[in-house]
Amino acid sequence: MDSNIKINLHNLSAEEALNELFLIYRKLTRTNTYKDVLAIFQESLKKRVDQFEASIIVFLDKNKVGGTGEVIASSEIHDNKTIVIDLNKYPEIKAAVEKKEAVAIEDIEKTTIASDEIKSVILSKGIRSSFVLPIFDINDIMGVILVRSKNPIMLSPFLQQYYFIQANMLASAILNISRMKILEESMNKAYELLKIKEDYEFLFNHAMDGMILIDREGRIRNVNRAFEKLTGYSRQEIIGEHYSRAIANESSMETANKIFSGYLKKQFVNKFEVEIKAKNGIYKTLSLRATPLAGRQDVSLISLRDVTEEKLLSKELLKTTDLLLKTISSSSDAIIAVDTTGKLLFFNEESTHLFGYSRDEAIQYIHVTQLYPQNVAKEVMKLLRQSPTKHIRNYPIEVRTRGGEIVPVTLSGAIVYNEKGEEQMSVGYLRDEREKIRMEKSLDEALSKLIEAEKNDAMTNLAGAAAHNLNQPLSAIQGYSELLINRLKDKDQTTVDYASKIIREVEKMSGIIKQISRITKYEIKPYAGTAKIVDITNKKSND
Repeated sequence: MDSNIKINLHNLSAEEALNELFLIYRKLTRTNTYKDVLAIFQESLKKRVDQFEASIIVFLDKNKVGGTGEVIASSEIHDNKTIVIDLNKYPEIKAAVEKKEAVAIEDIEKTTIASDEIKSVILSKGIRSSFVLPIFDINDIMGVILVRSKNPIMLSPFLQQYYFIQANMLASAILNISRMKILEESMNKAYELLKIKEDYEFLFNHAMDGMILIDREGRIRNVNRAFEKLTGYSRQEIIGEHYSRAIANESSMETANKIFSGYLKKQFVNKFEVEIKAKNGIYKTLSLRATPLAGRQDVSLISLRDVTEEKLLSKELLKTTDLLLKTISSSSDAIIAVDTTGKLLFFNEESTHLFGYSRDEAIQYIHVTQLYPQNVAKEVMKLLRQSPTKHIRNYPIEVRTRGGEIVPVTLSGAIVYNEKGEEQMSVGYLRDEREKIRMEKSLDEALSKLIEAEKNDAMTNLAGAAAHNLNQPLSAIQGYSELLINRLKDKDQTTVDYASKIIREVEKMSGIIKQISRITKYEIKPYAGTAKIVDITNKKSND
């Protein structure tokens, strides 16, 4: 075409149109995102339309009129966020799809293709006019380019057709980008699957548990290193063999067959135990788990863990636990355990004797506060928590029996903590002190009687010794007094009278001494003021 001749096509010459389309084509060959494709279209449209927003929308389902669409690029969205729209709210899109050509709405308020309700919603967003260009994948409409503006979009039929051509040039680029994305996603999935396969093989071979893959005929397809170490069989020896050679012996074959028959019916058992005989002749107990593999109907993964030592330890633990429970049950102390809410967790045999509740009754219905007088349970827990060691020993308190009797006991207790350092329970050892108190009272009474007897013996011995020692000087006094009377009876009557009185007093003293010598018991009687003396004249003392 002669460059000097220009055909004016509504302000766009044929030469300008061709140059612009060629430029768009060259730009599209270098695009790799939907955003780039939309930018090329916007650059062209800005030459003829002011202040607009544009979006590329692809249909998500076959219902292109009332279905949903995905906004893959928009001048109003600046990130990679995906937006799905309801096509029922876009009457201009419906019109373009039905006509399979460009649709321009100069004034939405006056258009007849939308209901008043839809128009009201569109106008509330400040949108005045709309322009829709359907884009094709061969003969099928795959989406649209939607242009909306606050100002009237005034495009001649020629320009509408011109942009329709542009839109379908964009369609090729959109399809290429879509295919590249699909290819990229497929490549990524393939890479992920490859990585998963590598990770699976690594995990399979380096797992701590033995693992085997078994097919539906019971043949071993693969084993890992842990399996070789566990059974003593190498991969070369065991692959292709029946599972019974590796994971069962005569005693456990019935169990293994039962599990395998369930596997054939797709009834997988989570966990079971079998006994095997390893290649070296040593018997081992294995815990097995059978698991189906996702997407594989022909094989199942079976993991094997050696629990031989665990079983032995478990048996020993059961023996120890049984012995411990028997020891606790036969303890002479009442032993109770209580959780943090005050619920009884343990109540041994002696506890039933002390409190009068059966074990089941106590654990099901009795709160710990019912075993003590008011506030005593709180006092015990306060003491435990305040103790640096979180336990107390031989603390004297009282408990309350089922019949309401208050019984003195000594308590030794401790708080038990879990692995997080939180209170889990408290344990108390209660010793009934009633018998001890009764025995102490009996001992006190016996001791008092013994002391009293010892006092009586001392007093009797003292009385005998005193009587013996006093009799001699009294006999001498009486003899000298009688000699004095005989010598002075004719000479000094006054002295004789005095001597006679001395003899009478000596005779009285002799009688008192005889009373003292006969003492076997004694009693105390009041004397002058607050003083007390032994009553030697009391009849009981002389019996």
